[in-house]
Amino acid sequence: MIRILLVIACLLGATCAFTTVAVSQRADLRVFETDKATESKEEAEDKLKASGVEKFLSKKFPTFSKLLLNDEMRKAINEGNTTIFAPTEAAFEDLGERKIKQIKDPRNNEIQQKMGLYHLVSGQSITPIELKTEDWTKGRPKDGSLPNTLIAGVVTMGGEVPVGRSKSGGFLGFGAKEDGGIVIGPNSKIIQSYQVQGSMVHEMDGLVSPDVLWRYCDQLRIPGF
Repeated sequence: MIRILLVIACLLGATCAFTTVAVSQRADLRVFETDKATESKEEAEDKLKASGVEKFLSKKFPTFSKLLLNDEMRKAINEGNTTIFAPTEAAFEDLGERKIKQIKDPRNNEIQQKMGLYHLVSGQSITPIELKTEDWTKGRPKDGSLPNTLIAGVVTMGGEVPVGRSKSGGFLGFGAKEDGGIVIGPNSKIIQSYQVQGSMVHEMDGLVSPDVLWRYCDQLRIPGF
């Protein structure tokens, strides 16, 4: 009888030990799953925060986002504190079907990338006031026109983009008078500006990349770039 009781006690002890180990293993698993779930949530929130500017651009400037926004630009945007010159849908319509096809053409990928880079300033959020502030340090020009802007240009990821007044008159680009509104690039004006998560997005009525880039479309490379 005593032996039987001892055997039963041993079996019960073994069962309790096994149950304790099993519960302990399940508890460890739960902790791991909880930690993993928490980490994934935090990463998702960071990703959502980082892509807030991209989502804004995708919603308000879909053609710009689709045609000119490249991986290098997205990386800079996700790092924050950028200036983006985003052409409107109407701006792309004004380009015409031929130029849109050229941007989409695989042969022009290099030009497409370059055009996009000219629309983003990395590491600097430039306000519309800064871009439009006139330089009155020398008084009004002798010809009676308004003075030019304090900022003569901005350095984008693609290169320098001029900032100044639109020009009229002259011949073949020479002798033109700066008497119009403030323009960015060849001749694009700011319609409205938005501050999105520390970055400044300027809604533009045209592209700010150099017009000369169009000359190299449908070729294999861009000479000098």
